[in-house]
Amino acid sequence: MKKLLTLTILLISLSVIGQQNKIKIKSVLIPETDELLIQQELLFINHTDSTFNNIYLHNWANSFENRKTPLSKRYIKNFKKELYFAKKENLGSSKINNLSIDFDEINFEVLKNQQDIIKIPLNTPLVPKDSITISASYKVKIPNAKFTKYGKTNKGYNLRYWYLTPAVYQNGWNLMSNLSLDDLFENPTDFDIELEVPKDYF
Repeated sequence: MKKLLTLTILLISLSVIGQQNKIKIKSVLIPETDELLIQQELLFINHTDSTFNNIYLHNWANSFENRKTPLSKRYIKNFKKELYFAKKENLGSSKINNLSIDFDEINFEVLKNQQDIIKIPLNTPLVPKDSITISASYKVKIPNAKFTKYGKTNKGYNLRYWYLTPAVYQNGWNLMSNLSLDDLFENPTDFDIELEVPKDYF
């Protein structure tokens, strides 16, 4: 039997007036495979004076994918070899099955040297004060928590940075790979999260 946890999280900034970005997530935890099955809807608002031809999403769940990610390379530079030599079952990743904008399926690309960032070319430029709705269906393989404290533990799961979130635009896009510094830069956002878990989890 499963149970449903509903989390409503509101992040507020007094410097922001008006509508904020919104993220709505429905997710199911599969402990047998350490996976999250995710349906996500993101209302993205252009609060800048610039017109966007592309939008970027942080996909930090994919920063544990292999030895070539910025996170793995940073650990090697700091003489931490746990992630570099980790077994495949301890690694994490994100597999996107479908990505659409306002219900039209679109192509996207993963940045070559930043596997935890997605570039979305827009068919129609997003002008200031306008918004789009991005829908995504994807699967996250949860990594072992021994690398960054977040992930699978001996008792359950500590989850952080497991969903897609838009990059911030301030005089250009602020594209940040996961370097295990707990420093993801995000705009104020309303969150609505439903997470279905087995009954023995809380």
